[in-house]
Amino acid sequence: MKLAKAFWSMGNLLLNVTIVIYIILMSKAPEDIADRYVYMNDNWTIYGAHWKAEFLFASMITMGAFYFATRFKNFSWSAIVIGQFILLLTYPLMLGGYRNTPFELAEMANEMAVVVVVFGNVIFFIGLILLYWNDSLLKKWLRNVALVLSTIGFLAFVMTYAEIISWKQAMMVGPLLNILYLINAYYGLKIEADNS
Repeated sequence: MKLAKAFWSMGNLLLNVTIVIYIILMSKAPEDIADRYVYMNDNWTIYGAHWKAEFLFASMITMGAFYFATRFKNFSWSAIVIGQFILLLTYPLMLGGYRNTPFELAEMANEMAVVVVVFGNVIFFIGLILLYWNDSLLKKWLRNVALVLSTIGFLAFVMTYAEIISWKQAMMVGPLLNILYLINAYYGLKIEADNS
């Protein structure tokens, strides 16, 4: 239980850090997509290491959630695990699809990664909505904040999946989701053996 709590909490916290780092990295990249792939390859040591670290932290979240799903046997944790498993598929696409590949192949890998991230997040946020809807661990105000942020995340990703908004538009909710990852990390510390 302690290891699962540590993986869930540290994974959420550290993934949050990698998101901030990614924003900083991409702010230095060229706007033109073809030039951006060249730039990423020229700086592959940084980008590759970043995605490998993010892959590790997302795996930590998944392992913690998997333990909670098997321990507490409730649907919310199962949905979180399935969403996380789908999200993990993103990293091989980025790590293998961007490095030293022709522009067309890199662009195809990017489009595939976006679809995987969007759909994985739809399922992940369904799980978080259900988790926080039935929560008794957090103070009511924090539970409500987590529920609202989970719902915002769900709506942003489901609208992206349905092609109502673009991926770039969905990313505008990013700062709110950063707060949610911090709440997720705190939530992991509150879980006890008899909680569900």
